[in-house]
Amino acid sequence: MATTDRQMLLICMGLAFVFWLILNLSQEYEINKDVNITYTVGPERVVAGTPPQSVPVQLSGRGWDLIWESARGRSIDVSIDLADQRELLLSSNLLQQEISRQLSSGDLEVVSMGFESVQLLTTPREGKRVPVMPDVTASYVAGYFSPEQPTVRPDSVTVNGAADALQEIFSWPTEPLFLERLEQNTVATVALQPPPPGLTLNYSDVQVGLSVEAFIEQQLSVPIALEHAPAGDSVRVYPNHVTITLTIPESEFGKYSMTDFHVEADLLQMSTAGEDNTLPLTLTRVPEAIKSVTFFPRAVEYYVYRIDN
Repeated sequence: MATTDRQMLLICMGLAFVFWLILNLSQEYEINKDVNITYTVGPERVVAGTPPQSVPVQLSGRGWDLIWESARGRSIDVSIDLADQRELLLSSNLLQQEISRQLSSGDLEVVSMGFESVQLLTTPREGKRVPVMPDVTASYVAGYFSPEQPTVRPDSVTVNGAADALQEIFSWPTEPLFLERLEQNTVATVALQPPPPGLTLNYSDVQVGLSVEAFIEQQLSVPIALEHAPAGDSVRVYPNHVTITLTIPESEFGKYSMTDFHVEADLLQMSTAGEDNTLPLTLTRVPEAIKSVTFFPRAVEYYVYRIDN
C-alpha cells in the first residue's frame, strides 16, 4: 500500500472514531456518587441528634457532562445552612436543589437519591469539662521503670455540643502513644481522639509526660510479730527477724524503715503433734507506693516452752 493510501486510511479511521465518540458521548448515561452533608449553624447553637452525614445519589446526563463530573471525584460536598434557626425540614426536594447547585453542569439531573425527609433541630451550645485519659504503652531499658502514672497538661478538655450528647461523656481519650526503651523522663505531644459530628473540643492535643527512674534494691531487717500466742505458754520462733528486699526508685532510697512493714506468724497454725515445727510467715503491711517487695525466710521454726503451774 502506498504511503498516501496509508495516510488516507488513518485519517478516515480517526474521523470515524471521532464521530463514534461524539455520537456515544451525546447519549444519556448514569453514574453513582456519594453526597457528604455538613451543617452550618451559628456559634451559639448546635445540631441536635445525629442528622444524616452521607447520602448516595444517582446522576443522569450526557456522556460529555458525566466525564467532567466524574473527574471531580467520587463525592459531592453539600452544606446545609441552618444559621440561628431552631428547626428546619430537610426534604428530598431541598437536598436535591443543594446537590444540583454543586454539579459541574446544569444539564445533569439527580434521578434517584437514598434519602427521606428529616426534621433538623438545633439547641443552644453547651460545654462540659472532662478529664483527659492518656493511652500510653511504655517499655523501659533494664533497671528503669516509671514510679508514677503519666501526667497530662492540660489535664482536662471542654467538650461543646448539645446537652443530650454531653450526658454520657465523662472523660476524653488521647490517641495511642507508644514509647520504647525509656531511661529518662519523657514528654510527648499527643493528639486527642477527634470528636464525632456535632461535638467540638477547645483544643486538639495535650502534653503527656512520663517520669522515669533507675530502680534499686534496699534491704531492711523486720522483727516477726507473733499472733494468737497461747496463754500460759512461752513461744519462741527462729529466726525472729526477716530480711525484706524493696525495689524502689533511686530517689526514694532511705525513705522507708522497718516500722513501715509488718510480718507475722500466726500461732493458730502451729501444731504440737508430729515432727514439723515450722510456721509460714505473712507480710501484712506494705506502703502502697512500693511496687515490688520480697522477704526471706518465708517460714520459721517455733518452739513452745510449757510453763507448769
